Amino acid sequence: MPTTEATADTELTSDTELTSDTELTTAADITGSKASAVDALETVERALTQVGRAILRMGVPPEALAEGEHVDRSGYWTLVRLDEAAGPMRLSDLATVLELDLSTVSRQVRQLVDSGLLDRQSDPDDGRATLVTLSPRGRAVLEAVRTARRDVLRRTLCAWAPEERTTLAAALNRLAADMQRGEGS
Repeated sequence: MPTTEATADTELTSDTELTSDTELTTAADITGSKASAVDALETVERALTQVGRAILRMGVPPEALAEGEHVDRSGYWTLVRLDEAAGPMRLSDLATVLELDLSTVSRQVRQLVDSGLLDRQSDPDDGRATLVTLSPRGRAVLEAVRTARRDVLRRTLCAWAPEERTTLAAALNRLAADMQRGEGS
């Protein structure tokens, strides 16, 4: 029978594990904890999938676009990545950060330039290369999307205590940072 307190004279058996100087945990307790951890991971994965789907369904608010203007999901992510950049980006670099083929990104950029959402210029260091950046109109559309998403989050989280919102923000920020660094892969 496993003991519940460890001392210097305590002998550990195969169904126990020392978890601190004064606590002994049975194999059944550890197995239960592992099952809980798996359940928690499944819950997190499922919840993030639902949140991701909800955010993707939001799209670009129609009022943010001019008559006949359209920005699809891939166009939106192109705007986001260019906004995150420290300045104009070469098409090849943009393709790398979007994890898409250069030909695909080139078509997307052409559509976004034609829509007035991106500005294109020659690379002064390499006349063969093109640099792209958000146009003022592209920034306005991107900000309209962000504002709409924040409004949805504000309405969704309005019943949460400020500490709960702060905890959620910190946990999601940490998760995003860890995933960006590739931890766990």
